[in-house]
Amino acid sequence: MGGSSADIEALLVDVTDPDNPTPAMLPAIFRDIVGRLGAARLAYAVVGRIALALHEQARFVRAIEIVANLDADGDDRAAELVQAMRARFATHIDPHLCQRPISLTLRPYACATEAGLLAEAITRTWFGVPAQLASAEHLLWLWCQSDAIDHHADAATLVAGSTVDLHRVQGLLRETDDSDEAGQRRLRLAIGDAVLSTASSFKRFMDERRARLDPNRVPVWRMPQDGSAEA
Repeated sequence: MGGSSADIEALLVDVTDPDNPTPAMLPAIFRDIVGRLGAARLAYAVVGRIALALHEQARFVRAIEIVANLDADGDDRAAELVQAMRARFATHIDPHLCQRPISLTLRPYACATEAGLLAEAITRTWFGVPAQLASAEHLLWLWCQSDAIDHHADAATLVAGSTVDLHRVQGLLRETDDSDEAGQRRLRLAIGDAVLSTASSFKRFMDERRARLDPNRVPVWRMPQDGSAEA
């Protein structure tokens, strides 16, 4: 059940301060950084919750996360791009100027699997501009590398949506996992939480459905062949 960037925009409201303009600036910041990467002809992929909305229901986003091929001087180039962004959107990115700033992360790819992430990025019009978004499999693989609570929740959401090839993710984890197989363990936990969430949702659906049924209704399978209800 994929969504669109419009679904994200609908959620860009600071519920604690509706007059705060910062959340609504995320699309403009996104367009700027994606435009700079495109102008520099750099391969990249948007990851995080912005990319999650391509595959699953959108969630509130306050971070722009991008992995890119920044060549040998990757760290320096990333720093230059981020610095330029912060200069232009300082009032919405700088934590000294904004109480709840938008986070911007741009980093070079770190391994062969992340190079594959860039190569398999999906092109979509996002916030009004063509953008490269990470596949569901690479998103789940990334989140299985982290112990962050948000990453675990997002991983479970992705699994519950049944839009991700879990066998492919397991293969990616085998390429990169440590001796403790921490990534595989996190994947199993995400699958378990997804199953529990889905079962709970199904139970709520059935309970609500039963509540709406006419208590005097006779199920079809209990009716005699002539179509009249049993006494």
